Amino acid sequence: MSESDPDKPTHSDYDEKVSVVSEHAAAAAREKPDPKDGNEPVSLWGFFIAGIALIVGAGYLGATNGGFSNDSFTFVEDYFVKPAPSTGEESVLPVGVKWMKEGKKHYSAICAACHQTTGAGQAGIYPPLANSEWVYEGSERLAMIILNGIQGPITVDGKSYNSVMTPWKDALNDKQMAQVMTYIRLSWGNDQLLKNGDNGIVTEEMIKSARATHDIPGLKVSDLEGFNKNIDGPMIDPETMQPMAAE
Repeated sequence: MSESDPDKPTHSDYDEKVSVVSEHAAAAAREKPDPKDGNEPVSLWGFFIAGIALIVGAGYLGATNGGFSNDSFTFVEDYFVKPAPSTGEESVLPVGVKWMKEGKKHYSAICAACHQTTGAGQAGIYPPLANSEWVYEGSERLAMIILNGIQGPITVDGKSYNSVMTPWKDALNDKQMAQVMTYIRLSWGNDQLLKNGDNGIVTEEMIKSARATHDIPGLKVSDLEGFNKNIDGPMIDPETMQPMAAE
C-alpha cells in the first residue's frame, strides 16, 4: 500500500521477485516418477523365497558333500608329490663358508651400526675395519679389542679416531666371536693384506685361549704393544675348519 492511498497496491503481481513458475517446476522435479511397467521394485516375498532356497541348498551340500567322495578318485601306488627344490645352500656349503655366513650374521647384528656393513666406519668417531692394520696384522690384538673394548684415541690407516668401544666378551661366546673375527679378517679386501701363512681363520679354541690370557678392563692402545701376531694355534683348513696337516 502507498502512504497517499492505502487501497492502492505498491506493485503489481508481475513485479514479484520470485517466479511462481520456477518454484512449481523445482517442486515437481523433486517428486519421484511413477514406476513404469517392468521397473517395479522386487517384492519382499521374493527376497524371503530366495533366502529359504539358499538355506535348504547349503544344508543339502553340508549333509551330502555335494555328491563328492574320495572313493571316486583313482589311487596310484607309490605316488607322492616331490618336495620343492631347496632355495638355500646350507646343506652343501663347505664348513668354512657356513662359518663366514654366521660371522656376517653376528657382525650385522652387533657391529654394523658403528662400523657399517661395508666396514668403512664413521669419520672421526668409529674407525674402519676395512684396510685396518688392527685387523690384518694379527688376530691376537683384534681379539683383545673385541673382548675388552677399547678407550681413547686410535690411529687407523693414517687417520685418528676417538671414541669408546663396548667390550663384547659377555655378549658373544667363543664360537660367535671366532666367526665374527673370521668374517672381518676375510672381508673388504683385508684378506689381500694378511701376512704370509695367515689365511684369516679364527677358531673357537683360539678365542677361548685369548679370553683366558687377555682379560684387560679399560683397554687402551698402549696395552696392545707387542701383540701384533696371530693367536697361537694350528693352521686351519678354510673348507673343513679342521687343522691342516703339517708339511
